[in-house]
Amino acid sequence: MLRVRDVATHFRVHPATVYRWIHQGFLPAYRNGQPYKPGDRAAGALRIPASVLNSTEPPTETEVA
Repeated sequence: MLRVRDVATHFRVHPATVYRWIHQGFLPAYRNGQPYKPGDRAAGALRIPASVLNSTEPPTETEVA
């Protein structure tokens, strides 16, 4: 499991962009070992599966808009 900043570094974007992708459902994430659901405000750090780096390209501007 990777931290948000690790994913941001890989995709060469700001960590806020990774959080936005997670909240919009473009990237899978886990919090406290449970799948993260957009809108969930529970405490705990978000983690992203490492497989995302190999199987996912960052969303394009048209996908995000």
